[in-house]
Amino acid sequence: MLKHFVVLIAAAALVLLSAAGQAAPQAAAAKAPQVTGAKVLATGVFSSLVATREYAPSVADGIRDSARAFVLLRRGTIVEAGLETGIGLRYQLLGHPKGARVLVDVVVRHPAIVNPDTQMPMTMSTARYERVIGEVEHSVWSFDTPGDLVPGEYVIEIQHKGRVLAREVFRVSVRED
Repeated sequence: MLKHFVVLIAAAALVLLSAAGQAAPQAAAAKAPQVTGAKVLATGVFSSLVATREYAPSVADGIRDSARAFVLLRRGTIVEAGLETGIGLRYQLLGHPKGARVLVDVVVRHPAIVNPDTQMPMTMSTARYERVIGEVEHSVWSFDTPGDLVPGEYVIEIQHKGRVLAREVFRVSVRED
């Protein structure tokens, strides 16, 4: 009889451990930050200071910058670009809890730009950044090299888990310097 009692206790313990193991991921999922959208605060030409620069094969010119100290120079989506012109958006992620850090993908669809490493033309560039729910954020495409200066339509999207949160279309001409 004692043997069956021990087996029953062991079986009950396994059920409790299994239930606890299932509850933990559900509790974690309930506490995960939820991004419900984005509010675009401004679009146009921005200047900024580059904080870090790194090689990125997913970006047409091979450059992925993290920048700070953004200044809106001119509002609008019709832009005459030159070197170091930055087009983009100032926005705020909506969701909860405020202050939570989440990853967003910045997707830029653009005219064909030849990647300097692969020598292949690219029409879409992507980069992933950490952003904070409720804080003012910026995503800017900058024309850093002469090869970047291609006129046409540039579409900047902010995405979270494959969902488009914000989208702006820029018509870019190239300034003759």
